[in-house]
Amino acid sequence: MDSIYSYPSSIEDFRMEKKCFHKLSDILLTGLLTCLSHGEDYEDMVLSGNTHERFLKEMIPPANGIPSHDTFNRVFSSLEPDLLRQCLKNYGRDLIGLLSEKQICLDGRKLRGVSPGSRGNTGLYIVNARVAENRLCMGQKKVEDKSNGITAIPCLIEEPDIEDAVVSIDAIGCQRDMAGRIVEKKGHYLLALKQNQPDLPDDASCGFRACPSESVCEEWEYDHGRYETRKCSIISAKDAVLEENMSSWPGLRTRHC
Repeated sequence: MDSIYSYPSSIEDFRMEKKCFHKLSDILLTGLLTCLSHGEDYEDMVLSGNTHERFLKEMIPPANGIPSHDTFNRVFSSLEPDLLRQCLKNYGRDLIGLLSEKQICLDGRKLRGVSPGSRGNTGLYIVNARVAENRLCMGQKKVEDKSNGITAIPCLIEEPDIEDAVVSIDAIGCQRDMAGRIVEKKGHYLLALKQNQPDLPDDASCGFRACPSESVCEEWEYDHGRYETRKCSIISAKDAVLEENMSSWPGLRTRHC
């Protein structure tokens, strides 16, 4: 994989060359490293740059020192968002590598601080595609107004190569069409089941009561001041789903509890 410095260097500098005291790639990289260090604003970028100046000089000798917060503000305010988004996407994909045999978690979240008290404002929702093994977000999609996450999910699984990867989605994605899309791309799916699918929850409950588990995994961990036990049981889908329902779910093999 190329050095992290090569990715912001791929963005063409849109500024007037004679009036520039700092390289665009240096500004972008300092801003990126600040965000990765939980920085929140342009003043944090200056603080992070000064704090880690020795490290930055080893990787990219910053011309004329660390930029001011006004410089960071002007550059990021004028930068085309799609250029930066594509740059970060390329870096993330190279860092993640092949998705085969990895779990891709699709989950929706409401952003903080986007719900003023006005009536009818439901806030801003984003659906993220996160690679569990690398703990990196490989894509995100804004949920359109008067819609839900189900409309954003297909966009996140269309572009990447998910062959032999496991795509996990919460109950909102438990749809036959969604399962079909994933199987068409030679991926595997793990869909949460709730009452949004008629009969299936009852079929599953009866199957787990009547049939012995093919495999059981149990683990313990200490977290948040308490011991937690997680247990997963697996049975064949044929034992938990009626035959007429099996044909409508492409690639269905097992049920987990």
